[in-house]
Amino acid sequence: MLVALYKETSSQRTDRAASTLARACDSILREAGALPTNAPAGDTAGVVSHALDGFPGVEGGVWQVNAGSLAYAFPSYEGSGRKTDLPKAEEPTIREVAERAATAERPVAWQRDAPSQVLLLQGCPFADKSGRAAWTMTRVVTVGGRPFLLATTGLGLLLVVLLGSAALLARVLWRWSRRLRSIEQALAGGSADLPTLALTGQRDLDRIVDAINGAGAKAADARRRAAEGERLAALGRVAAGVAHEIRNPMAAMRLKAENALTEHADPARARDALRVVIDQVARMDQLLQNLLRSVQRSEIRRATVSDIKGLLARHASLFTEQAGRRPIMVDAPAMLDPAPCLDAAQVGRALDNLILNAIQNSPDGTAIMLTAAANGSGLVISVADHGSGVIAGVRDHLFEPFATGRPDGTGLGLAIVREIAEAHGGRVTVTHRVDGTTFSIELPNEAPT
Repeated sequence: MLVALYKETSSQRTDRAASTLARACDSILREAGALPTNAPAGDTAGVVSHALDGFPGVEGGVWQVNAGSLAYAFPSYEGSGRKTDLPKAEEPTIREVAERAATAERPVAWQRDAPSQVLLLQGCPFADKSGRAAWTMTRVVTVGGRPFLLATTGLGLLLVVLLGSAALLARVLWRWSRRLRSIEQALAGGSADLPTLALTGQRDLDRIVDAINGAGAKAADARRRAAEGERLAALGRVAAGVAHEIRNPMAAMRLKAENALTEHADPARARDALRVVIDQVARMDQLLQNLLRSVQRSEIRRATVSDIKGLLARHASLFTEQAGRRPIMVDAPAMLDPAPCLDAAQVGRALDNLILNAIQNSPDGTAIMLTAAANGSGLVISVADHGSGVIAGVRDHLFEPFATGRPDGTGLGLAIVREIAEAHGGRVTVTHRVDGTTFSIELPNEAPT
């Protein structure tokens, strides 16, 4: 690129030199044309020197056919002293160009390209047809001379700078990419909390690392506070539920006991009161057992269940009378491949709670659908109803103990379902449809132990 640019510059300088020669030649014609043809050589040389004063690097003179050089001057000569001798090496060329211009009575331009310079000559005939012609000459240094050496030196320096810059940039980018990769691997650990990243030693990256570590610490602290708040809120809801469920039977027992202890109490009524007290104690005992089941991990005994459709049908038949005019339908394949491995008794308990929940929340005459299907990693059992759905205030705490939207419900059934699903390593989900609600138990397919 530098060589091409220099060549273009040399061509432009050659064109400018040719234009300068033509103007210098015209200047000699104007000033020397006013002299008589027989003017002394010294006078003519002085006029030529004056004519070329404004053209640095240009030498010239007056030539006459058959007489030779009449005058010569090089006012901008950079050597020591004044140059008055016609250049011997170019004299034949000067003669040829000047006599051709005088004979043809028109300007003649001549150019010779050499490895180190371009030699330019311009011949201009005098208008008096005296056989005289003015001539000018200059040289343009080109690629073979010092400028080319400067160009090649500059090119070499530029290549060195480019290679050095490329090597430095590659080293910086490699170090950055290695440190960014270590940060990426640390962040891709899969933990819910942001890891504490080690400093890289790179000032700009370390500012980012410090910011990430600070954000991770703040997020972890906020998550701990939120978890603590949720735990306390859940504990408060459980305590309120337990208090509500125990208060009613205790009030009934107190009333019956007070009636039985009256002074004139009928022995038959006293026995009835004691039976009520015993029933209420049994109710509270069952409540506490359900509460414990909802918060304690159930012991799971896995076994291969080949007839999953029969399991659903048996538990559906238990609620036929209670469902009344709500048909309970089962849709499941006769065999699953591979057969699921689960605790049939525990899954049956969870299924009973979901069926009872669907009956209690479905209008009379609507169907309840039990389905089972294999997914990519296990089994999905679903119970769908066509009720009005779960109220918005309960949805966020639906699987917590005592979270219920019914005034007569304990809110422990769905908590037990969640505990059984999680004990199997699965989960329970709810889908709020436009025409009802679907509860699904997702159980991973694991071999029996």
